[in-house]
Amino acid sequence: MQPSATKLAILVLLATSACSRSKAKADATPSTPSITFTAPPASSATRNEFTVSSTGVPFGLQVDAGTVSFCDKRGGRKLDFAAGRDIPFERTCPKDSDGNSGCDRMGLDVSVRTPGLGPIDIVDVDGKSFPLDGLIHDCAVDGDVLAIVTGSSVVIIDHVKGTTTLLDHDGGDRVAIGSKWVAWTSGSIVRAQQRK
Repeated sequence: MQPSATKLAILVLLATSACSRSKAKADATPSTPSITFTAPPASSATRNEFTVSSTGVPFGLQVDAGTVSFCDKRGGRKLDFAAGRDIPFERTCPKDSDGNSGCDRMGLDVSVRTPGLGPIDIVDVDGKSFPLDGLIHDCAVDGDVLAIVTGSSVVIIDHVKGTTTLLDHDGGDRVAIGSKWVAWTSGSIVRAQQRK
């Protein structure tokens, strides 16, 4: 009986020692921070990008010089880059017509092809072809540069340089471009990106 009581006492001491070491080790180990995913704020701004939520579906998107403006249920709005939000802006707010899916009426000789009825459009400008991801919803032009929004992407085409620059993988509804900014809408979101 004596040897088994001794063995039991030793086992209890070892277990207690192991538990206290485990507790000390656990106390010394830094806790792993929890990660919480939250929805993006209603508006956000960085040095060269801007995103804001409109009230209702935005329309009348315009880029004039350094001003990006649109209209929604509140009337005219413009992006205040310094404050990181949209603010009231005095302007007329005509309702949007259908998007310029043919990329015409822009002063450039542009044609759009849809091989096999999709899922891509190909833009032909000045003898150069530019395949796109998706079907065109709207086009805008600034000089020799086209801004195009499809259901799957937003791109800038510089037909003189023969380059296509992808701005967004999510696509959108309307697009506008000026010398400093390109802007597009997607649902109730208005996005702008500074031109490089």
